[in-house]
Amino acid sequence: MSDIFKKLPAAGISSPQVKLANRLAAAKKLPEEYANDKDADRLFICEGDWAAEMLLKNNIRIRMFLVCPERKEACENEKVLASVIEASRESYVISEKTCGRISDRDGADYCFIIAVMPEIKLDDIVLKENMTGVVLDGQEQPGNIGAILRSVDACGGDFAIYVNRRCRITHPRLIRSSLGAAFTVPFAETSNEELCRWLEKNNFKAVVTDLTATKSYIDEDYSGRIAVVCGNEYNGISPEWREKPYSSTVIIPMLGSVESLNVGFAATLVCYESSLRQKGLIVRRGK
Repeated sequence: MSDIFKKLPAAGISSPQVKLANRLAAAKKLPEEYANDKDADRLFICEGDWAAEMLLKNNIRIRMFLVCPERKEACENEKVLASVIEASRESYVISEKTCGRISDRDGADYCFIIAVMPEIKLDDIVLKENMTGVVLDGQEQPGNIGAILRSVDACGGDFAIYVNRRCRITHPRLIRSSLGAAFTVPFAETSNEELCRWLEKNNFKAVVTDLTATKSYIDEDYSGRIAVVCGNEYNGISPEWREKPYSSTVIIPMLGSVESLNVGFAATLVCYESSLRQKGLIVRRGK
């Protein structure tokens, strides 16, 4: 065992630390002792050294670190792990068997990090003359939400805002599918009313993806401040978006037999169109 692990206490399968990790990994209610913990609603778990590096790079507060020294990967990444141990409030060694019990997927990694998701308010979002963000309206599949955050990051977008929440923003599948974008993209959660006031006050156009629209997303004007609104996987957008004075509804043309794209793909197309035009990397069609 490496020297950096020798001083760490052990956490067994039935320990409170592993119990907490299991609950977070399964997206279940936390143990009773966390009822009054101010961070409880924002605790999340992720695994692997890629996650460790992302958390450190983005200054995400780490509450607990669990590592299995039996795995050779632990010895191959000592420098990163030493930094995580230093940043973590508490760290423990766990067994190979415990790794398999914590992970919700086949091929469990060798380390797990429990951290606190930063709380982002609308006023924390830095406003620019031209910017692109996404509004997640009632989406419920954590993998879709994580994938959209990944796309917002990849296209150089500026923010994501979640309304009508139906999924925990700390869900492990959301964190994993975002590939770290959950830490890099300002991700706020708020009410419809507060969001609409903020959009109107700050001169945003809401570009609403809507199967009832007639205008192609390609024909939209993406200059200025753009909020791309994407709806629930099954029911689409909330109807009130069609009535907002700052909304413009668009549709992605379907040239085959299917009616629509997966919401993650749809969000990606429109966000890229908006961001790339704003950055001058593509020009408006027909010009």
